[in-house]
Amino acid sequence: MRHLAAALALVSLCACAGSYTNGASDLNPPDSGGSSLVDGGSDGGDAGSDGGVDGGPDAGCVQRSLNVGAIDNCQSGASTTASVYVSDPAQGCSVSISLGTASTPCTGVASHGTLDAFDGPCTGIGYTCTSPSLPGTLTCTNGFNTCTIRICDAGVCGP
Repeated sequence: MRHLAAALALVSLCACAGSYTNGASDLNPPDSGGSSLVDGGSDGGDAGSDGGVDGGPDAGCVQRSLNVGAIDNCQSGASTTASVYVSDPAQGCSVSISLGTASTPCTGVASHGTLDAFDGPCTGIGYTCTSPSLPGTLTCTNGFNTCTIRICDAGVCGP
């Protein structure tokens, strides 16, 4: 019985399959064995001819120099000033943030293009900080302690 069922299945498959072709149809020409796609190159220039200069692995940064207000919640919510400098991509997108409430600047690297996301130590306050953008809010940690430093965009910091 099992062999009969298998034989009927095979006969049905062959009857429904019709003739086998080379894959050609009105919409699909005959298969010619394929062709290779053009590679974008191995020099890292993956932006293409109309995409501009390659942004690199993290889309680089935007050079900027700011002197703005800040609120340092790592130092009891003190209103202070912040001098923020982001070097250009050729200098590695290095960042220096000098706070009026800290003895030494926060230093690190900016990434994510025009956002200038920040990641680095703020040794003057004893924390390591990150921010999705500069200006913006730095989230700082030291062991189990977490605090924030708000680098204002311009003028007075909002609530």
